[in-house]
Amino acid sequence: MNRKRYIYRYTCHEQELALCSLEIRQMLRVEPSWYQSTAVIDSELEVSPQRSPYVKYRLEVLLSAESYEDLLHEAAELQLQEVYKITALEVIQDGNASKLPYELRRRMERELGTAIGGSIHLKSPDVWLGVIQLEGEWLLGIYEQHAGKWQQYDRKPRHYSTALSTRVARAVVNTLLPQLDSTVTLLDPCCGIGTVLLQACDQGVSARGYDINPLAVVGARENMAAFEFSCSIGIADMRELQDVYDVAVLDLPYNHCSVLPESERKEMLQALSKLAKRAVIVSVEPIEHELQAIGATIIDAGQVQKTHFKRDIWLVQFDH
Repeated sequence: MNRKRYIYRYTCHEQELALCSLEIRQMLRVEPSWYQSTAVIDSELEVSPQRSPYVKYRLEVLLSAESYEDLLHEAAELQLQEVYKITALEVIQDGNASKLPYELRRRMERELGTAIGGSIHLKSPDVWLGVIQLEGEWLLGIYEQHAGKWQQYDRKPRHYSTALSTRVARAVVNTLLPQLDSTVTLLDPCCGIGTVLLQACDQGVSARGYDINPLAVVGARENMAAFEFSCSIGIADMRELQDVYDVAVLDLPYNHCSVLPESERKEMLQALSKLAKRAVIVSVEPIEHELQAIGATIIDAGQVQKTHFKRDIWLVQFDH
């Protein structure tokens, strides 16, 4: 049986390179090489390109050839039954992606369409094919562009200045759950206005949220309702919660005027260690030694920078 092959094209702002790399390591099990905030991953793992906020497109490889002429020859044997269209995408050399000249792209699309035969429809195809040259190798495959559906959550009715951005929240969920599992429940014990909960629910993950601030809980419920998600959100101090969850996301509270007391932070981390088996922790303060002190196994780590501060992101395992 032939192994499947997928090409993922990632792009992100330099301030989120470390976070994007963390997501890639967990979802695709590879350390990315970056070229001017672009990474191309050649993988056997199938992950929907709609999951990551950093994926530009995915190409499911159908044909590969050492030359364009060989690719044309192989395309004639493809015998595609579906209605399709073809897009000539780009050349990727030494990690640097550049568009093919316009006239060359149109010529290649015509030639490949003639070679494949069958039915072409540019506006409503059943299958969208893409062709790229990757480090000298020509590849033709099923092309899926990122639709950017996750961006709709930027328009949630309630906002909070220190909340994670929608993009970061989605990457955090992906890091925690590289393979989606409908039997898993995600806990966010300091959910704020529900930014992480929205991203979990959007991907079909069962989620539960709590916050000690009643106003935040009202905002989170309003945000969930705005997108018609059903998610239990309650008022509680996470240090008083009792149930054990599969996974959790803890964005340690902070504000611009004060820092969370170290003693309170340690209590929250200790509580988290009893609430979940695996967690992502987001902190603006260094907590590596505190994680080690409570017996957490650090699986991986990343970082996201903002104008005036940075957030460390820790993926940890707790032994229960």
